[in-house]
Amino acid sequence: MLQRLEHMQIPVRNLDRAIGWYRERLGFRQNGGGEGQGIAFLTLPEGPMLMLWETADEGRAHFTVNGVDFPVLLYRTDRIHELHRTLTEQGTSIQCYQNEEFGWVLKFYDPDGNLWGALQMNEEAAE
Repeated sequence: MLQRLEHMQIPVRNLDRAIGWYRERLGFRQNGGGEGQGIAFLTLPEGPMLMLWETADEGRAHFTVNGVDFPVLLYRTDRIHELHRTLTEQGTSIQCYQNEEFGWVLKFYDPDGNLWGALQMNEEAAE
């Protein structure tokens, strides 16, 4: 049976631009693929690999509920305010940045329109 999530795949229009964006803004490291290959393999210190697929086809890594976009992928962080500041300063489209009962939530779009989420749990909620 299933053991763990191995990797995630998302579509991008321009692979080189996407690789740079994920590395510079979110701290991913490139572990393979890239220029001329149509695919790149990115990782963080923990968690599954992220595969970027260059495509001209329509598709985004999010869904809607009652017309509101929701991210398919959310990451945990302990530096959400710094992440928000960095993304805002670099012109990233922010959908949501608020303190919920359980923790801070940040939702933002990459240059290809994929919606991402980041969570920073409140200390009280984590206990």
